[in-house]
Amino acid sequence: MRHTTRTFLVAASALLAALVPSAAGGATALAAPLAAPAQAPGTVVQRGGTLSVPSGEEGPATSYFGAALPAGATGTVKARLVLSNLTWPPPGSDDHLPSELDHKSWSCSVNGGAFADCPYGGEGLVLPDTQAAPFLTYAVRVDADSWAGDDQPLSGSFDVTDTTGRRIATGRAGFKFSPGTPEAHYRTVLHARDRSGVLWQYEGTGRAATPLKPRQRVGGGWGGYTALTRLDTPTADGRGDVVARDADGVLWYYRGSGDLSAPFWPRVRIGGGWNAYTSLTGISTGLLARDRDGVLWHYPRAAGAPLSAPFAPRVRVGGGWNAYTSLTSSTFLDSTVLARDTGGVLWSYRSSWSSDPAVPLEPRRRVGGGWNVYTALVGTGDLGFHTSRDLLARDRDGRLWTYEGDYAGVPGATRTEVGRGWNIYDTLL
Repeated sequence: MRHTTRTFLVAASALLAALVPSAAGGATALAAPLAAPAQAPGTVVQRGGTLSVPSGEEGPATSYFGAALPAGATGTVKARLVLSNLTWPPPGSDDHLPSELDHKSWSCSVNGGAFADCPYGGEGLVLPDTQAAPFLTYAVRVDADSWAGDDQPLSGSFDVTDTTGRRIATGRAGFKFSPGTPEAHYRTVLHARDRSGVLWQYEGTGRAATPLKPRQRVGGGWGGYTALTRLDTPTADGRGDVVARDADGVLWYYRGSGDLSAPFWPRVRIGGGWNAYTSLTGISTGLLARDRDGVLWHYPRAAGAPLSAPFAPRVRVGGGWNAYTSLTSSTFLDSTVLARDTGGVLWSYRSSWSSDPAVPLEPRRRVGGGWNVYTALVGTGDLGFHTSRDLLARDRDGRLWTYEGDYAGVPGATRTEVGRGWNIYDTLL
């Protein structure tokens, strides 16, 4: 009994000594090849079977392949991971690789060596050459960004060849992809000002069922502003600018810092006279301002201008905008303005992409009625995945709801409750 226990402990110690932490954050890479398991010569086995890869900021996933070479194999051996279910572009196409490889990066190592990029050619992923041995351990690391989403699984074979090009070991290989957490620059941030003037931020999770993380305090002193608006959608990497109008009609610029723990640089004064407007709404091309007569003005962003003068002179868009009780926008590359009229009908104005600053928006399209049940509407970036733009709506009871939007930012008919108690805030942006 003592001999058996001692043998087990020695074997376990040897196994642990062969493992070292890798750069993948928690995964392990082999410092040296382990003793060959009970595996037939000429076979390659993917440990654990098909590798599950989250698409997003979770980082790379690593799969290990054990290759048992036949007796007498000598010299340099080559390894290729051949994915058989790829759609190659036709001859003459500008694309050089199958679309199934987009948004994925691959790196490989052998026998615990350093990881290096393994490019995909006509013969598959090219892994590092090594010297023949009875048993070889290969590692394949896959990093998929969130655009990979739930791409189709990739499958094929893992082949080892000798110096003559003859295949001396082979086995099955597989990878499947599932939506993970979108990268920080795709996840939106909601800002909320409470009635004591403290500004809070809610970082988006990228998951539709639980779209917001617990709030984080930005700072106090924001109660002195009579209007706050985003110039573009704030994101979880600390990007996104805000302008704020104080009680004297002075407009201030808060530039995004790139640090979510302190998301804004100190404010910069733009100028006075902004009390002439009853509504300020940021869009991708600048700032929309509605005056007391219901005329909408466009202040285009001035390229290369200092923060103290970020806008070109205003241009008249048109009248009749006093028909709306709420204006908000969502931005991803371009903007969509959502406007609720006095009858509770919601209308959508898409970005026109026009070079004429007087025509920043397309003609309106009706979204639907019944929106007067809400006391606040906030267009956001994506709350579930970054191919859409969503809408947050607070009702009179303080419940917050999310409407998943399409790529154009038009909300769908189905709402999901986010939480309660949101009446503690007087402003959402």
